[in-house]
Amino acid sequence: MDIKKTLFTGLQKFARQHTLTTLGDRSSYLGASDIGYCPRKVILDRLHPPEHDLATLFRFQRGHMAEDIVANAMTAAGYDNFDRQVEAIASGNTPIRCHIDFVFNAPKLKAVLEVKSVSAIPDGPYSSWESQLYMQMGALAEQYPDHKIKGAVLAIDLGSGDIGFFNGYKPDEILYKGLKDRATSIWTDYQFMVLGHPKNPSTEPSLLCGYCNNLTTCPRFAAEEVPEMEDCVTELRSMQEQGKALNKQIEPIKAKLLSIVNQAGHSIKVNNTILSKAVRSRQHTDTARLTAFLADMGHTMQEFQESSSYSFLDINTSKTTIPKTKKAA
Repeated sequence: MDIKKTLFTGLQKFARQHTLTTLGDRSSYLGASDIGYCPRKVILDRLHPPEHDLATLFRFQRGHMAEDIVANAMTAAGYDNFDRQVEAIASGNTPIRCHIDFVFNAPKLKAVLEVKSVSAIPDGPYSSWESQLYMQMGALAEQYPDHKIKGAVLAIDLGSGDIGFFNGYKPDEILYKGLKDRATSIWTDYQFMVLGHPKNPSTEPSLLCGYCNNLTTCPRFAAEEVPEMEDCVTELRSMQEQGKALNKQIEPIKAKLLSIVNQAGHSIKVNNTILSKAVRSRQHTDTARLTAFLADMGHTMQEFQESSSYSFLDINTSKTTIPKTKKAA
């Protein structure tokens, strides 16, 4: 049995079944999460549903696990006054159906909790998370006009065991109307394209573009410059410079602390931190001796060397134009 293939095909089938059971036919409406994402991605993914790779399918499962963990923990702690996957339908001609992870119920109060599984806890909630939450709260407020509505986002990093809790949200009529207008624009473009009419949906470049199956045909990335990514790149460069400056400060302090440990001759404890001297060894190849040995046997080092490649992000400041890669015919 090919275990990787089995996992891949099994999770593909499970994902389709889970979506159909919990969300229904996604092509017949817009969800709250759709409205905060790039319109072009939302539309093209509906017209041409992508086949997710194994990594994406694992991320889906991680999301389900995070929700189950929250449900189990809340129930065990005695907070069983919640419903899961609550559907709230927004008013208007555009079909908008919000599927809310958790709604906690109290007299005249409904609290929305959106759970996000992440690989690192952000300093603050992403704008797409907030758009989704405002859409959910607005639709729920329409459904329960005599209730107080509030909301929060819980980000969970299953790898590190860390969480981020972003609380204090309440419905905002102006934001809700703006999101509904945005949804109408997306849905109108989608309907035009379903009928075969040419349309160029608007694009919104972000750090999530790396996960988009339609990036290679995106007009924003066909251009020589993508100014919308300026904030992300500027922040990265700033962090890199801060990292270099911090390293220059860190290394001398580490060296001084190591000298103290060396002089003491044993580990020392500073509050809850233990400082000790660590010694590690590693093997290396004596290339001179090996080259001489191979020469005696009639061989060279080059005969046993293999090249390998790896990818990384190369960042340069340049005013020159980017050479275009020719596309295959």
